[in-house]
Amino acid sequence: MLVLASASPRRRFLLTEWGYDFTVVDPAADESWPPGAGPEAGAGILAERKAAAGRRLWQKQGGASGDVILGADTVVELGGHIYGKPADEADAERMLTELSGRTHKVVTGFAIICADGDATRVVKDTVTSMVRFHKLTAAQIRAYVAGGEPLDKAGAYACQGEGRKFVQRIDGSEENVIGLPMETLCSSLFACGISPAAGEPSVREPAAGVKELSASPAPAPAPARPPKARKAETGGPKRTNRVTDMPAEIKPRERAVRFGIGALSNGELLALLLRVGTPGENVLRLAEHILTETGGLRKLVKITLPELTKMRGVGQTKALALLAAFELNRRAAEDTDDPDRVVTKPEDAVGLLDDMRSLDREHFRVIFLNTKNKVLGSELISVGSLNSSIVHPRECFKGALRYGANAVILAHNHPSGDPTPSRQDLALTQRLVDSGKILGIEVLDHIIVGKKNFISLKESGDMK
Repeated sequence: MLVLASASPRRRFLLTEWGYDFTVVDPAADESWPPGAGPEAGAGILAERKAAAGRRLWQKQGGASGDVILGADTVVELGGHIYGKPADEADAERMLTELSGRTHKVVTGFAIICADGDATRVVKDTVTSMVRFHKLTAAQIRAYVAGGEPLDKAGAYACQGEGRKFVQRIDGSEENVIGLPMETLCSSLFACGISPAAGEPSVREPAAGVKELSASPAPAPAPARPPKARKAETGGPKRTNRVTDMPAEIKPRERAVRFGIGALSNGELLALLLRVGTPGENVLRLAEHILTETGGLRKLVKITLPELTKMRGVGQTKALALLAAFELNRRAAEDTDDPDRVVTKPEDAVGLLDDMRSLDREHFRVIFLNTKNKVLGSELISVGSLNSSIVHPRECFKGALRYGANAVILAHNHPSGDPTPSRQDLALTQRLVDSGKILGIEVLDHIIVGKKNFISLKESGDMK
């Protein structure tokens, strides 16, 4: 049985739309922000707290220890500041004023507690979407706040309600902004033995004393069409743990074809490379175990062949397939010799910088472009802490002069995984922009690469 440890009608709506049977508990979990945590880490910690609290409440009220518990938390972040639920109307107006006309980050973390033999394990992930607001007037903000919708919403707005009118663009999953990244969550639930129900989904009655939501789910904009529930041949849900028995719409390979390879989670991508699991463990669960044992993707891409082959379920063939994929990615990121490669938007430049996501120290690079924005080459300028003494304008533009570049794109990574710019980042960017103007070389953008996403200072409005 699936138990949703959340009082959110939005999450209930999404699970129902995607065909899941579940029951609801409303645990009292510690929602204080973890000190020093970035949005991804913090959302993940809060989601795990909620799942753990939900499991305790569920078992206290007679729920089975083998039931699967889902906890989730969504946060809004802008400029290094976490926006929680507003304290009052004035606080809501302040938040919306700060988000107005800017691009902010929405991060949803989820944690699933499920049985693993006689023990339990936690499957968790975070998904980030970037949301850009229209420029809002004070009258628009006051009218929206007066309607009462934003007072219990992170960031003081609801993407599934009237607040959707404020949104100019969403880069990433809109369902993630609503409250659950369903496409990523589906494969993680399946790895824990939970599939969409056969026939019409329902919310099961909880054990006596457990709080069940009675309000109807809030209306939401139509998401990407959810997978249709499949009827088992014998009637009733077909509960197996084989990937071949998954509904076609949530199999990693079919999802990659339908939505693009970028829509897959780390575990799903790894499962495609591994191809098959082991007796008693499907390939999705094997992929999750590998990511857990290695400490995540950033550490996995640095692993050696002997270390990989020591892992349960990973022989030499699987290990070499993974290492070959990592090496090809590294070489592609360093290849700037394609004369037809043109940068027209930040995503084009990020394609040259993917290897920076896994680096454990800050690396500062410059990409050189001609008058038609074709890539002439790129250079590593510095390694280490980012400051004005290490990243000198002379070094940045020396390569540009050598290549005969008309413009440059600056780039560096944040090993913490959070691409939010610091004051030092902004000050350095302005210094290099001013230096470029003197030389007649335009600085088109400064891109900060994080673990799962990036920030373009040009798009965020932080670059003058």
